[in-house]
Order: sequence, then C-alpha cells, then structure tokens
Amino acid sequence: MVDEEKCRANIKRMVQKCIKHNLEFRPHFKTHQSSDIGRWFKAEGVTGITVSSVKMANYFADNGWNDITIAFPVNIREVDAINALSNEISLTILISDSVALESLKTSITNPTGVMIEIDTGSNRTGFNINHEAEISDVITEISEVKNLLFKGFYSHPGHSYKARCKSEIHEIHKGVLLSISDIISGTNLNREEYNICIGDTPCSSVAANFTGIDQLSPGNLVFYDLMQVQIGACTLSDIAVALACPVVAKYPSRNEIVIHGGAVHLSKDVIDHESIKHYGYPVELTKNGWNPTNKNGYVKALSQEHGIVKCTNEFMRFIHVGDIIGVLPVHSCLCADLIGSYQTLKGKSLNHIRSSSIQYYG
Repeated sequence: MVDEEKCRANIKRMVQKCIKHNLEFRPHFKTHQSSDIGRWFKAEGVTGITVSSVKMANYFADNGWNDITIAFPVNIREVDAINALSNEISLTILISDSVALESLKTSITNPTGVMIEIDTGSNRTGFNINHEAEISDVITEISEVKNLLFKGFYSHPGHSYKARCKSEIHEIHKGVLLSISDIISGTNLNREEYNICIGDTPCSSVAANFTGIDQLSPGNLVFYDLMQVQIGACTLSDIAVALACPVVAKYPSRNEIVIHGGAVHLSKDVIDHESIKHYGYPVELTKNGWNPTNKNGYVKALSQEHGIVKCTNEFMRFIHVGDIIGVLPVHSCLCADLIGSYQTLKGKSLNHIRSSSIQYYG
C-alpha cells in the first residue's frame, strides 16, 4: 500500500531542500522502481535520475527519462547494452576500479559520462579517498579516451546507516565533507567543470551543510521506513508504504497472530526496539491509510511465507482471522522490490519494473 500524499510530501521536501542549498536533485529510483511514482518526481521539476542497473536504466528510458546515472560499479559484461543505451540518452556510468576502466577504453563506442566512485567511509566500493595519485591517474586516463566524458565524483556514504540519532548522522556527514574537501584540493581540476554527488538518505535528510557537494541522489526518502526512523532520518509519520498482509491464524494464549507476510515479502532485515529484534510494526489499515504507531506489537519471526506477530492485548482483541493488516517495513527498498506491485490508498495500481516488458536498446 502506498500513501501517495506522503510520498509526494517526501519528494517535495527534498526538492525544496536542494533548491535552498543550490543542489541538483538526482533521486535514486532503485527504491520505488515505478514509472508512475517517477512522474511524481517529474512533477516537482526533477529531470535527471539515478538507478542501480542497466535494466533499470532501460526501463526508465522507455518511460521518458533521458538523463540517467547508473550508480553501480560498471559491469564490463554489459558494455553492449551500455553502448546501445548511450546512443539514445545522456548516460553516466561509475568507475570504481582501474581494471574496469582499462576494459572500457576500447569497448565504449558512444559518448558516455563517467563519474569516479570514491569511498568516503562505507568501505563498500570506490577508490580510497587517500589514494590521490591513483585517482589523478584515473582522471588522466579518462580524459584520453575519446568516448568517456569525465563528469565528476560519486559517493554513497552508506556508513550513515550505522547512526542511531541525528547527532551521529551529523558527525558522519562531517567526515564525508572532509573527504570531499580532500578530493577537491588533491585534484588539479577546474572546480566548475565537474560535479560531486552523494547518495545516502540519512545525510541527505538531516544535514544542513553541503559545502563542496553539487548533487544529491538519495532513494529511500520517497517511502522511508523503520530503519530510517531508528537512524533519525525521519519520523513514523513520514513512512509512505505498508505491506498489506492477510491474517491467517490467531493464537490468543500467546498473544500472537500469523500473517501471510514472510521473508519473501518483508526481507530478513531486522532492527532493535527496546532490546527486541523485529521485522516490522503491525498497523490497522483504514480507507485513509494507517495510524503510524509502534504500540500494536511487532513482527517477531519470519519464515518464507509466514510472519508471526506479537500483539498487545488491545490489538489482539481487535484482529480476526481473515482481516488484512498493514506492516510498516524495516527496509522499504527491499520490501518494494520483493513485492513488485503497488496500490494507492484510493485503489489505483501503480506500474513497477517487474510488471513491464523492458525494451533493451540495440
């Protein structure tokens, strides 16, 4: 279930923040993967987007987006698809290590934007921020390749997801800004000729200082989730999705219900609340959405299709077998990808990449 009003409010809030700080908003569409939701961004003036795969780039290109960054280390096995797509739209890819760049030198046939991915602390992918000589060499190599166009630097400060309050997010963001400052001072480039983009939702949502940054590409902000609440990036009221789950069994003796909503629907991402690990909060679904609360209980266990919900006494009395309840997800990106379909509170179905026949260019 998607609360369109909340989604649009989340989008507008980030658009206004980017305008205030003179940033280009290039939202990551890997969270929603929906052409219909994509139009809500377009209605707010967004023209460039970020995705996580060539397949996703093709899907959104098919739906009218012509300025796309694939924010995932370039897969040299997909170079033919990259060449075909870059012939149709303005496409930017990520270089995350020197080996991939070496392969692209002779295989890219159309003008293609390149951003160098830098590791600002998450230790996932990207060039080490302290290896200035290596980064400078990569920039030089890119400039010598006819069809590779250097666009700047990209980073996903994923370590912000380890924060548990706003002050911790600010500290992590401060470190990111220092890394960006090092990149700017350590490269002999005209600052006006390249962009620096960061893409995590916690820092994008909470930070107020974006010195040295030109673009933001958060994705989770469109829906938010319980993980973002725990981090301090949003409130329960900002969460714009809930998984609709039928109640299939009820066990009053242990104050538990069983729902058809398991690991294949919610994922196995887990968070702690008051020293209890859980997979989501149950909520009552109404025609107006749901009451955002953590007072009804929690999803205590998941198997493939089953979800076991520990209920409060009041919620237990209220729920019956055959009812449909909502579950606020721990991680909305994974939940949305696993389900692959949406319905708004008004009953409208929204397109999702899984329900589309994707046209691969070329």
